[in-house]
Formats: sequence, C-alpha cells, structure tokens
Amino acid sequence: MKISAPGKLMLSGEWSVLENGVPCIVMAIDQKVSVEINEAEEITLDAKGTDFSVKANFKDKKLEIEGNDEAKGFFLFVGKAIESTLNYLSANGIEIKNFSIETNSTDTVVDLGEGKKAKVGFGSSAAIVAATVASVLALHGEDITTLATKEKVYKLGCITHFSAQGKIGSSFDIAASTYGGALVYQKPDMKWLMEELASGKDVKSVLESEWPLFRAEPIEIPQDLLLSVGFVGYSASTKELVVKINEAKETNRGEYDTLIADIKSTTEKLIEALKTNNKEEIISLLKENRVLLKKFSDWSSNDLETKELTLLSDLADEAGAVGKFSGAGGGDCGIAISFNQGIKEKVENAWKENNIYLISANISKEGVLNS
Repeated sequence: MKISAPGKLMLSGEWSVLENGVPCIVMAIDQKVSVEINEAEEITLDAKGTDFSVKANFKDKKLEIEGNDEAKGFFLFVGKAIESTLNYLSANGIEIKNFSIETNSTDTVVDLGEGKKAKVGFGSSAAIVAATVASVLALHGEDITTLATKEKVYKLGCITHFSAQGKIGSSFDIAASTYGGALVYQKPDMKWLMEELASGKDVKSVLESEWPLFRAEPIEIPQDLLLSVGFVGYSASTKELVVKINEAKETNRGEYDTLIADIKSTTEKLIEALKTNNKEEIISLLKENRVLLKKFSDWSSNDLETKELTLLSDLADEAGAVGKFSGAGGGDCGIAISFNQGIKEKVENAWKENNIYLISANISKEGVLNS
C-alpha cells in the first residue's frame, strides 16, 4: 500500500508555539510525501531518487539499521518512526510483520535551474515520519482514516520527531501532516512527555494517557482566502535557529516573554477573525504578525526575515496583499494572503520578476491517507 502525507505552512504563531499553552495556526499543504510499504521477508528501507538502500532488524525494542553512518543518518527519522510504532504494536501483543519501505519526498524539491535543486521548507521530515508511522500501523491492520488512529499517528510521530531532532520543536508539522486541513495547534507538555518515556513506561501506556496542553482543533479557512507561496532560493536549518533562539532567550528573557505574549495575542485574535470571516481583520492581524516576527528577529540578532523574505513580503504588501515568512524564517518560504484574484496574480507576477520561485500549493483537506 502507499500512504501519503501533506507538508505544512504556518499562518501565524511562529516561534511562540514553542512555549506551553501558546497556539499557532498551521495549514496542511498539498505538496506531499509518500511511503510505499509491502510485506517482505526482512525489513528494508529505500529512498526514491537516491542511492540509499539498507536492511534493518527489530530486536529488543530497537531498530538496528545496517550500513554506513551516512545511510544511518539519512534514515534517522524513518528508523525512529518504525521503532516507536513497532514498540507500540508489540506492547499491544500484535505479531510484528517484516516489510519493505520506500520513501518518496521528491515533490518537496524545487528545480532552481542550472542543475541546482533545493528542498522547500514544507516540513518533509515530519511528513515522512507521519506517513511511515501510518504505513506500519496500516500494514498491521489499523484503519488510518479514523480519528482514534490519527491520534496514535500524531503521538507516535511527535515522540519520534521530537526525540530525533534532539528534543527540540513543537511537532506542529507532525499534526498538520497527520490531520490535514487548517489547525489551531498547541504543543503538548514536552517535559511531561519525556519524563513519562524515561520512567520506563511502554509506548502503549504513554499513548493512552491524556497529554497535558495538547490541542489540535480544525479551523475553517474562508473559502475566498487566496494563498500564494514563494521560495527564496535557499533553505534554513530550523534546528540550528532554535538553538540560537534559546541562547538569546537565556540572556534576555524579559523581552522574549513580551514578544511571545504579543505574538500569542495576535494569533488568538486571528483565530476569532477567521471564525467570523472578517477579511479586513485577517489582513490587519497578519500584518501585525509580520511586524512582531521582525521585532523577534531583531531582538534575537538572528536574520529570520532575510533580505529576500523582506522583498517577498514587501512586494506582496505593495500589490495589496499581506506577506510574511512562514515557519522559522532564515530562508525557505514566504506566503502572501489576499481575497482578490487580481491581487494574487499581481503578487505572483512581482515575485517572478524578482527571482522568487513561485510554488503551487493549496490547503490539503486530507492528512495521512492510503492513496
């Protein structure tokens, strides 16, 4: 079977979502990754479009990947996703099957011309984790269309992604890839989660617990809201940026707390504006969100809104839309939001004229899906 999972884009709540009790608005995007899984005599991992192909063994609650360090590093997220899921199934007394897995994330790579390619910042590692977890569950008889199973996919994906990234992040991208649509998302208490896992409890017990603070509620995006997505030609390492932001947080906590509170307030107002389809308020709050993110960038001395992302956003504003970076910043993608097709076209033409790569992307109503 073939399981797909969408990527993500953040509408509002960048950086603030890393704090407990602070929501973001995230959209699943129809730039998808997929995992093909089949029963086999042994566990094998392949990645389409690469030379990576390895065998693996699941023994004593660990998935051991054969091969060199490069191959092991490449399959880090996939391997951890398989390991977490097989431990969950084992704890439920389910007989483990061997299988072959082939991952495919070629759709999240953009051709820059002249033989250059780059990964677009749509959270492909999180999407691959969600698709991998869902595929292993589906192979062992789980119905991944149910909300109950999607919650398992999210929770196993969250454990996997958070741990594999070095215990950083909020897993908002795992939620988008799992549930699809647009979500008001709030991260679980990760300190609680890590303590639960470290206590010796099996994955089954942890999954069946109610996770403090976790929230993933669907929110309707107005049907006439138009999304434009631009890629600035280079990517950023979210993991590295998080480390730098945490360092800045330690040295100037007061201003950090003030900025986070302001972003939180703006996001909460935007949630209400979306629910009431207040177009003027939506545009105004997204502009406010951009200003706050620029302040956050300046405060941290990290170039989150790079000159290319500034250009992308300014061109969107000049055309009558509202532009901002989406996600951690430092590169990757920016978005423009408008409610008029003529304005959308004006934005996208201006981007093309200024060497910003236009990405075709729409909100994906589906999350993980047996395709």
